[in-house]
Amino acid sequence: MLLLALLLAQQVPPPMAVDEAPSALACTFEAALGGSNCLYEAASGPGAPRDNSKAAADAGLRACALEAPRDEGLRKDCEKAVAEASLGGKCALAVRLADERGRLTAQAQGCVEAVRLAVAQTARAAAISLDCCKCLGESRCTVGASQCRRELADLMPGAALGACLAKSCQNACAFVTPPVASSPPAPAEHEADKI
Repeated sequence: MLLLALLLAQQVPPPMAVDEAPSALACTFEAALGGSNCLYEAASGPGAPRDNSKAAADAGLRACALEAPRDEGLRKDCEKAVAEASLGGKCALAVRLADERGRLTAQAQGCVEAVRLAVAQTARAAAISLDCCKCLGESRCTVGASQCRRELADLMPGAALGACLAKSCQNACAFVTPPVASSPPAPAEHEADKI
């Protein structure tokens, strides 16, 4: 009985406070789109497809601005691709993709990947195709700048763009143009063949 009285007399510690702040490794749209190693740690729950699409689109637009800061046309192409991705079936879900603190749920992974692919095409286009498409535009290629950037970012020029590449801009577009075929060397004469 004495032991029981001693145990009851001890104070019970207060419950631990719950830290609701995102951890340093929590995925947000910005972190995940930026390629950070992060954790999809937010709790899942019901959500509105429109809210999910808006959150994905807003993050994608910020990423587009970072990838194409000096090229208005390229940025607009990126924004269009991000809008399509954010309205697609991987983002417009009836489960929430992010909590009120911006932490992503596990269900957001497909959406992040769709938006990341849209932004990555812009990054490739900014890195490799701007000079080439500018040169082709100046040489009066009939393929528009937007289509040129899109096809070259995928390294898959269509027939019309291929025809333009064959005619001009070999230096600016060397990454995608096939090497010019040279004539085969003449066979060498051997001393034994001479009489």
